[in-house]
Amino acid sequence: MSKYKSNYADIRWGAHIIAPKNYAAPSPHRSDFPTPQVSGDFAAYDCPITGKSIEGRVAHEENLRRHDCRILETGEKEDNSRNAAAFVESENVKRDAVIDGIVDQVAKDIL
Repeated sequence: MSKYKSNYADIRWGAHIIAPKNYAAPSPHRSDFPTPQVSGDFAAYDCPITGKSIEGRVAHEENLRRHDCRILETGEKEDNSRNAAAFVESENVKRDAVIDGIVDQVAKDIL
């Protein structure tokens, strides 16, 4: 027989639980209770690709899928700007080298 069944007759059903002296009852203030978090819907905006008005989260997700787009990660736009500037600089160096080679070749042919 389990312990519960063996001492069932000893349970004092009407007994009150006495809290320890340093026990503080939970505050009944509303801020102490967990609350569900509700996210608002997206504000309407015009699609930068089509100019069509996009209203709400579902329309936003559908618009991203339709145009095969995605949300940029934090700092991605700045990284792209930095990388684009470095790419332009490297292309300028390559172009200058090609132009210098052509000028040298023309100069050899003339002289």
